[in-house]
Amino acid sequence: MTDEIAISHLQRRKIEGRVLIPFIDACREKFGEGPTRELVVAAIRSHATADGAHWAGMFGADIEGLRRVAEELWAGGGGMDVEVIDQSADRLDFNVTRCRYAEFYKELGLAELGSLIHCSRDHAMVEGFNDGLELARSQTIMAGASCCDFRFRRKA
Repeated sequence: MTDEIAISHLQRRKIEGRVLIPFIDACREKFGEGPTRELVVAAIRSHATADGAHWAGMFGADIEGLRRVAEELWAGGGGMDVEVIDQSADRLDFNVTRCRYAEFYKELGLAELGSLIHCSRDHAMVEGFNDGLELARSQTIMAGASCCDFRFRRKA
């Protein structure tokens, strides 16, 4: 059994969050808000791109593979509720109607930090997954919306 199967994606992100939060706080204190934000964004982006490449290898680097990532990994273990709106060979549209990742950060009073270390990884993940795809998202639950609107498209 691999580590990815042993614990859910939600549990993995909660563990990461419990480690990152105090580290980010210490960096803010020592280096200031701006440099800390730049460092966190770069680290999360790099990690997310690598995750995307790994998941493409596991599930396939096409739209169907991306749907499996969302439904089996992200939503697996109760991480979120996904409502698929539309899917074809060139597009995948879904809404997240409940996000337990957002609930975790909001319970800690850290929705802004949750957005930085969780939501911000999605675009970089797509680059690693398949650089011929792109993500458009206009809102997130973490930022107070009623749903997250994920719209993946094959680039023209």
